[in-house]
This record gives sequence, structure tokens and C-alpha cells, in this order.
Amino acid sequence: MNQQNRLSSESENALVHVWSARELGATSFARLASERPAIQELIAAGWLVREGDSVGFSSRGKAEAEELVRRHRLAEVLLREVLEVRPERANLDACLWEHVLSPEVTDTICMFLGHPRHCPHGKPIPPGRCCSLVSRTIGPLVQPLTSLRVGASARITFIAPRVRRRLDRLAALGIVPGTVLTLRQKSPSYVVRADQTEVAIEEDVARDIFVRDLGNGQATIEGANETARGSPPWAMRFRRRWGRR
Repeated sequence: MNQQNRLSSESENALVHVWSARELGATSFARLASERPAIQELIAAGWLVREGDSVGFSSRGKAEAEELVRRHRLAEVLLREVLEVRPERANLDACLWEHVLSPEVTDTICMFLGHPRHCPHGKPIPPGRCCSLVSRTIGPLVQPLTSLRVGASARITFIAPRVRRRLDRLAALGIVPGTVLTLRQKSPSYVVRADQTEVAIEEDVARDIFVRDLGNGQATIEGANETARGSPPWAMRFRRRWGRR
């Protein structure tokens, strides 16, 4: 939206309120206007329309509300399901994010999450432009290491261990965000190669490691770049066992 035509946060909240009310079938003008006084201003400005005793959207009002709702619900999925933020805090932050996320960042979050269809409350997430390409996408951009195919190379995006002390142990093995690794096997344990080191880890640990599949061509380039940077003399190829602790 043009910055000069930018709605206030109060007006944007009113659009979201009407969207949610319409999902519930509770569109009474008297009720909604009493709950959100900005609704009458939005009707006068052409963002909303009064349909008898109900409130509806104009075409531009619907487009704006849809984007706001999409940003809010995607933010909730990211905060609740990936970052494990407690529900009350996640909802408060999602209310802030819906006003500030750019379309590019919103689409990136959507792709990161694998184009989710519902928020943590079970409400539908309006699809975006990126979702029209979902048929060409194999899974989300970022996925657990356990979802990676054997032989694939990927870059670690983040690690979300259920047991915090695992971070230090993984770091000692060179398994840190930004590391490019190749999955060598999945059974009887997960074995990954990072640079010239092979590390075996348990499945529950592998689930906590989130990676972005580089694809065969890009993986070759990434591997060449890693080799070109050189390795310390002690980094000989070896396999270390990660045990449950």
C-alpha cells in the first residue's frame, strides 16, 4: 500500500475484526460498530460497506484485510510451532507483526513454514502469491534433518533442541547454524558429514536440527566452496558417535 494511504493500526485492527466476525457469521453493524468505532470511518472511506444491518468489504478493503489476517496467522504459526513461544505472548507479538511485515517477508515466512493452511487455532490462513507455486515445491524451505533424503546436502538454518545442553555438544562437533552437511544414512542412526567430519546422532536429536535442502547442483557448488576455504590440519575424516545423555 502507498505510504500516503496507509491506514492507522486502529483501522487495520478494525478490518481484521470484521474479517474474524464474518468467519463466525456475526456481522451485525450495530454490534461491530460498538466494538470498533473505526468501522464507521472505514465505511465512509470506502474500505467497508454496509449491507443492510451487516458489514462487508469493498474490493480494496477485502484485499487489505486478507493480507493483515494472513500476516497475523503466519506469525502465530512461526512463533507457536517453530519458536515455541507461549500462546499468550505469541498472540500479542502476532498482533504487532501483522502491521509491519512486508509482502516479501510474509511470503518468505510462508515458504519457510511450507505454506500452512491453518493457524494454531484452526482458522484458515489466506493463501498468498507464493502459494500458487506450492505444487512445484517439495515440502517447506526449512525442514527437520529427519525429512532430508539420504545423499542430499543442506545448510543448517537453526537448531531447536528440547534439551538445551545438546547445543553445546552439537557445537563441539561442528553442527551449528550455517554449516553445510550431507546426510549419509538414517539407520541405525543418522550420520551426517560436515566438512571432513562424519558424525552419528540419534533420531530425536536429528529432529531438532532444521535444514534447508541445497539441491544437487547447489550442493556441489557449496561443497566446493567449503573445500576451497581449507580445513585445520587436525580435521581429518573421522566418525564420532552421539549418544543419548
